Amino acid sequence: MYIITAYSIYLFCSLITVLVVGKSLHRNGKSYLFGECPDEAMSTSANNFLYTGYCLVNSAFALFFLRTTSSLHTWTEVFEFISFSQGFIFLSLGLLHMVNIIFAPKIIQHFLNKKLLTHKNTIS
Repeated sequence: MYIITAYSIYLFCSLITVLVVGKSLHRNGKSYLFGECPDEAMSTSANNFLYTGYCLVNSAFALFFLRTTSSLHTWTEVFEFISFSQGFIFLSLGLLHMVNIIFAPKIIQHFLNKKLLTHKNTIS
């Protein structure tokens, strides 16, 4: 009984995380990436790529933690399972977000430089 309740609450929390946080990051990331890369097509493409990665990673974490090795016998164990699983997902996604903020501009700049070099070679 407790395991089904725990899984239901956990899946609901994970779904809310994917939808609400993902849409917020996607919406706000658009202006951040456009500030780093004035090429609108490239910044939009990078933003969509990051959003897809976010959804895949968050879904994988949610499904990974859906399996518990022991039975849940009390409400305390249910909430411990949910809080540990959600907390680990939030911590991991926060770290991934910081990595994206640090490295996304560098990666975009690398591709912009490569695009400019290729464009200059075709003009010459």
